[in-house]
Amino acid sequence: MTVPRRRRGWQCVAALSISGALLLPSFVVPQGSHGHSPRLLRRASDRSDESSTLGLSVLIAGAGPAGLLLADRLLSAGCSVHIVEARQDPRSGSLEGRAYALGLGLRAQQTIRTVDDKLWETIKPSGFASERFKLHLSPKIAIDLRTPEDNNGLEPSLLIYQSDLCSAMLDHLETNFGGSGRLRISFQSRLKFLNAATGAASVQKGEQLEELPSADLVAGCDGVNSAVRSSIAAACPAFEVAQTKLPGSFKVLRFPQMPSELDPTAVHLFTGKGGTSAFIEPTARGACALINWRDGVNVQELPSLGELQDPEEARETLSSYFPAIAEAITDDAGKQFVSQKASQASTVKCNTYHFGRAVLLGDAAHSTGGVSGQGCSSAMKDSVVLAELLQREVGGAKRDTLEVLSMYSRQQVPEGHALLDLSLGPSEKAGPLRKALYNAASLAGTLLSKLGIGDPPLQTLLTTSLTPFSDIRRDRDFFFGEFPQQEEFDSMIERASTPS
Repeated sequence: MTVPRRRRGWQCVAALSISGALLLPSFVVPQGSHGHSPRLLRRASDRSDESSTLGLSVLIAGAGPAGLLLADRLLSAGCSVHIVEARQDPRSGSLEGRAYALGLGLRAQQTIRTVDDKLWETIKPSGFASERFKLHLSPKIAIDLRTPEDNNGLEPSLLIYQSDLCSAMLDHLETNFGGSGRLRISFQSRLKFLNAATGAASVQKGEQLEELPSADLVAGCDGVNSAVRSSIAAACPAFEVAQTKLPGSFKVLRFPQMPSELDPTAVHLFTGKGGTSAFIEPTARGACALINWRDGVNVQELPSLGELQDPEEARETLSSYFPAIAEAITDDAGKQFVSQKASQASTVKCNTYHFGRAVLLGDAAHSTGGVSGQGCSSAMKDSVVLAELLQREVGGAKRDTLEVLSMYSRQQVPEGHALLDLSLGPSEKAGPLRKALYNAASLAGTLLSKLGIGDPPLQTLLTTSLTPFSDIRRDRDFFFGEFPQQEEFDSMIERASTPS
């Protein structure tokens, strides 16, 4: 179930997932109720009708899961790809921006398998398959929201550090294309300048500035604070982006093993004092804990988590907030906590995902702040949609690249807008009555689904089906208000993408 973050108690399960880091373990997929577009989710062995040689030059900003998946698909199609990444190579041991764990559910698994099954098999050993989810209401009371018996044959979600996921994808890329002469990866390099209309760009690494030849396509897979998106905004007056910071801050702790008092196979959610929470996931290399809090909340005799600077004080304070996992909060955990800069999640909503030769994917185009846990899955779906449109339309000599980018926006903008609505719940415009009915219906649906009654709850559909987000959203028009029709999106995208 997905509800606004201000809701408290057990309803915060979905809302506490930050920046795509947390994806609830798999739920049952009702047979025959979840449609998807087969032509946009085909495995490599099923793409015999598509051209194998695109020959495009592509600049990809961002070496996260979306950028790496897009690179793999386009290199397979014959493109030349240059990936520019501001962070270090994750295989060097750097955790910069990649310290948290992701959950790869059905949607993510399907997109990865469009490359080949070997990529998925390369990734799996670095993750931890989990089918258990426990909500701890108090030190002595816990509710099983998910058990293996609920799986009904589905492959479980894979909990994996983003650093490990990206490392496996980079290894796959270099093994398959490192000797092709068509792959270049520049780490610790920032996109300094981009002409979105022509594809001309420059990249800065340290003090060195490199002018790049104009690319046929520039893909912005560079996150919430996207440089590609900023370039589009500077070039296109009709382009609009709404970026909103969500309340609360978070930091990530890595434990060498799960706390001994916890089920080592389960994901655990603890609600702490003063509106704090700890979301703990098992991984292949111990456990990942996401610590959330809100600044300004007064907890008698306890300092705010956002003000901690001393490792020992951090250890003692975290143990006081979360006594159930105090044993795992060691001196090292205290050092980890104070050494990090607190993060704050943001939502992003754009009126188009392309302009000129530039295109936006993932959080650069549509961030939910991690509220629904769909950040990684939806970003990789963007990569698959774009790659398959390019291969079918450009490779098949049906349309040029600019036309295909418009097609991509028309298909994915509704998906991004729908996911944001579903993640945050009905807006203030829906009115208090509809919001109350939505929360009541969500609660009832979740409880009844545990008894095998009624339709699956929203979180189940988001995490374990291939149903388009826009279809799921339209089914909830009563609570949210009417979702725009495709013609309305097409008109908005045409206006937003046209130079003045």
